[in-house]
Amino acid sequence: MDDDQAVSDDLSSSDLKPELELLRTKLQIAEQKIMQLELSLLQSRDFSIGTAAEIGEMRVRHFQTKDQLKDANVHIKNHLTHIKRLEEAMVELNRVSALHRARLAELDRVYNSASWKIGRFVMIPVRVLRKIIN
Repeated sequence: MDDDQAVSDDLSSSDLKPELELLRTKLQIAEQKIMQLELSLLQSRDFSIGTAAEIGEMRVRHFQTKDQLKDANVHIKNHLTHIKRLEEAMVELNRVSALHRARLAELDRVYNSASWKIGRFVMIPVRVLRKIIN
């Protein structure tokens, strides 16, 4: 019976070789698919990590831009207020300057008037006496 068993073992192993090769081929194909799926999974994970990082950077840039915009608006508002104050100061300066020119013109008319010249001429001796006394 041992001979029968040896023959059946040889027969079964020779019959199983094609099946074994077929299974090995299927195993290799399955392992290749697993490797491809793992590679795809790693690529997807890398892509999602990269996308998350980009979103984080965009949020930071958004908030920085928002803060810069607020700062720019405050700067513009302050600048416009300063311009308004300068314009008001220019109007006041023009008003004061016109008043000053009017007073200078009035003084010129007084100094050029005949009564001023006569009064000054008449008062020369009094001025000289005051200087001598002081």
